[in-house]
Amino acid sequence: VLARIWAPPRLFYMNTPSGVAIDLGCRYTLQVDSTGAGLLRVTMGWVAFEQKGKESFVPAGATCATRPGIGPGTPYFEDSSQQFQTALAELDFGDGTARERADALGSLLAQARKRDALTLWHLLARTSGAERAEVYERLAALVPPPAGVTREGILTGDARMRDLWW
Repeated sequence: VLARIWAPPRLFYMNTPSGVAIDLGCRYTLQVDSTGAGLLRVTMGWVAFEQKGKESFVPAGATCATRPGIGPGTPYFEDSSQQFQTALAELDFGDGTARERADALGSLLAQARKRDALTLWHLLARTSGAERAEVYERLAALVPPPAGVTREGILTGDARMRDLWW
C-alpha cells in the first residue's frame, strides 16, 4: 500500500493484523505479508503506528516493522548500520536467551549515532531495569536530557519526563 495523505492528522488510518498506522501528515508505504507481519516506510512527514497501547512515532526516512501478537517494533532510520538493525530486530521480536538479548542491546548501543536517538528514546519505554539504565546512558551521551528530566525519573518510567526529552 502506498498512501499520500492531505487530510488533517489522525483522520486517516490503516488497520493491519499487527497494528494501526495513523496519519500525522505523511507519505508512506506499508507492506503486510500473509502472516500479518509488516514493514512501514515513511517518506514524508510522520506516522504513528500503534497497537494495544504500544506506540511508535515514525518520521520521514525511518522504518518500523510490526508482528502479529507483538505489535509495532521500534522505529529506526534506514541509514543505520546493518548491525544496529539486526540487534534491534532481536530486541523487538527475538525469543533468544537473556545473554543474546544483552548482546543485542550492547551491539545496538555501540552502533548508535546521534540520529539514532529516535530509536533509543522509544527503547526507554520498552526496557526496564539494567537495560533501561544502559539505554539512558547512551541516549544522554548523544542527546543530553533537558531541564526537568532526571536519570531517576527516566529509570522509574516517568512518561512525562520521557515526553519532555522527546
